[in-house]
Amino acid sequence: MSTATPVSSVRTPLPHELAVEVVERKGVGHPDTLADGIAELASIRYSLHCLDTAGAVLHHNLDKVAVLGGRAAFTDTGGVYDRPLRIVLGGRISTSFAGRPLPVREILHQAAVDHLRTALPGFDRVKLEIRQETTDSSKFPHWFAPRSLDDLPERRAAFSNDTAYLVGSAPRTATESVVLLAEAFFRRLPWAGSDIKALAVRDGTNWTVTVCVPALAGHLTSSAEFDDAVTAAAGELTDLLQQRLPGRVRVVCNTRNSRTGPLSGQYFTLSGSAVDYGEDGLVGRGNARTGVISGAHLAGNEATFGKNPAYHVGKVGGWLADTAARTVAAEFGPCRIALLWRNGAPYDQPASIEITTARQAPAGAAEELVRAVLARTDWMVDLLSGRYLPCLEPVEDLLADLDRAAG
Repeated sequence: MSTATPVSSVRTPLPHELAVEVVERKGVGHPDTLADGIAELASIRYSLHCLDTAGAVLHHNLDKVAVLGGRAAFTDTGGVYDRPLRIVLGGRISTSFAGRPLPVREILHQAAVDHLRTALPGFDRVKLEIRQETTDSSKFPHWFAPRSLDDLPERRAAFSNDTAYLVGSAPRTATESVVLLAEAFFRRLPWAGSDIKALAVRDGTNWTVTVCVPALAGHLTSSAEFDDAVTAAAGELTDLLQQRLPGRVRVVCNTRNSRTGPLSGQYFTLSGSAVDYGEDGLVGRGNARTGVISGAHLAGNEATFGKNPAYHVGKVGGWLADTAARTVAAEFGPCRIALLWRNGAPYDQPASIEITTARQAPAGAAEELVRAVLARTDWMVDLLSGRYLPCLEPVEDLLADLDRAAG
């Protein structure tokens, strides 16, 4: 490995060191998260098929999925779709190998259906259309129509396909665990949909958590019942957090709702998501690889979901940054690892490495850990297992994370 890469130890504050920290989570049923999940699962399914049939992951980038909201006509207790939810599958993908066609349409469409079924508790009530708009266009004639594995140059040595800046931080902060817990806590309730958005503000040691949670058709029959259910749940979540966090905790929910008017005036859904109301979603507009949105990480806006797990810097570089951060954090506590690659650079030779640790590390110790991670080439197994697939984490695991972070 080259030792010419400049390494800097910087002291920009880590997220937990800030006086004020703001973190948002778009739940698994949010339209943007739906787009992320469809793109990621489609890439995973396609990659696994390629490994089985060709012996390698063929070129593809499926990070151009759009979720175009449908329209449901509501009654006070139900409704029906009169305009379908539309999924547009974009991006570029290899459609053949060695002259043999690949079942691209079947793989991608099934991935979209399977992810929506997992993410939307009312999926069976959704009217759905899927449009295939992927292409195999490239300035390289065999990039998306490889004649053999020799047409996959990254198999010899993986390299960054673009210039990009990737940042990894570890471990989660208490505020990050709070927003993930808020979503998971409400999703356990039988009346709750999955398009839950949580935003937490930590001001010193005080937390304010704002949650928007939808109701599923057929579970609540009046606005007052909806309001009472949300209020009771918010109180339970407040007590749960107050037991684990220092300072004051305040949880507020569905701040736009009112006890007056019909149930359809509140956040009432058939699917569990705002896609019922025509809300759209796009890959890369929601949560980062961490599962949350937090400016405190000082990261860029590189979208991970749907990118090629064999070599794309937005995915491989992100995995390396995240893995390096976890490795350094295990030795030296909270940290941030920032890596810059230029187009065409081997992954073990980034253009720069920035290391920030909460505790001072012996000279060169953190850098040695980072460089050991950069020498790894085993990211594929982890990425294809669903490392970055949007999911709902168990409440018990999040409580344990929160206890560790708050402690």
